Amino acid sequence: MLLPEGVTKYKPVRMEFVNLEKFLDSLSQDLFTGYCEFKTEEKSIVLLFEEGEIQRTFCLEKMMTTLFSLGEALEEFKSPSGEMRGVVLPSEIVDTMVRLLFCVPLHQNLSSAFTDFRTLLKTLGNEEFTGFVEIGMEKNVHYLSLKNGGPRSALYYSGERLFRGAEALEKIFHDEEEERAFINIYPFREVPLKNVFTQLSRDLLNVYQDLKGPTLTQQFWKKLSSYAEKIDGVRVGNLEFSLDDLPGDLRKQEKILISLLRYHIEILGSELGEDTVQSLYMRLLEGVESPVKEVFGGVLP
Repeated sequence: MLLPEGVTKYKPVRMEFVNLEKFLDSLSQDLFTGYCEFKTEEKSIVLLFEEGEIQRTFCLEKMMTTLFSLGEALEEFKSPSGEMRGVVLPSEIVDTMVRLLFCVPLHQNLSSAFTDFRTLLKTLGNEEFTGFVEIGMEKNVHYLSLKNGGPRSALYYSGERLFRGAEALEKIFHDEEEERAFINIYPFREVPLKNVFTQLSRDLLNVYQDLKGPTLTQQFWKKLSSYAEKIDGVRVGNLEFSLDDLPGDLRKQEKILISLLRYHIEILGSELGEDTVQSLYMRLLEGVESPVKEVFGGVLP
């Protein structure tokens, strides 16, 4: 993954001078959208924000991207040897970066010096490719989204201005001919958010029932259901949710499921104790694979 350069909100400052808790609180209060990068000589740890909430944390090291839990990232931030900076980005760019982190790259760092960009797109079209193309030029990063080989959307971001659609595509083609570009290809992949959510929710409810018994469990479920019934796409059954009507878009699914799971954990914590529930939830996450593990790991405060 490439880091686009936007408007600098915080210039690089050594971590030994940063109160991390207050810094993150200020970003939340400012509804910050963009990323914070903690950089050492070996790697970068990146926190990706949308309207003040951390969406993803990941490590960039030797051109490889690894998803981190927030806890892992914050441990890295405690090192006094690195520098922190903050960069403001448009919400559409952040959304695209989050979507890329669902994917496993097929090709990385293809140089336009030996890869013809138009031929590459033609090949992807012939293969009816669905996914993303990330194009890095100097400090700018641009994005194409393809569906069945055809363009679905395009974003051209110069660090100050964001262009969309046909205008963005035209600018990408123009710049690619003028300067060297590095290209990453990300095929879309199905991510089992609904299945994992269902299992986590069921496991949490089973623990509650083992501790409190069936009568109190029904009362607890009634409280949880009253919240869930207000969410489009979620239907309530007998001690389980039906998610068949959720949007097909992964990002929309994620936001709905995190909201519901967060409330589930909140009211569970009010009865069983926050520390107990958080410890239980972390144990349940141990068997979940990336990237779903990191997505639902963001539920905890």
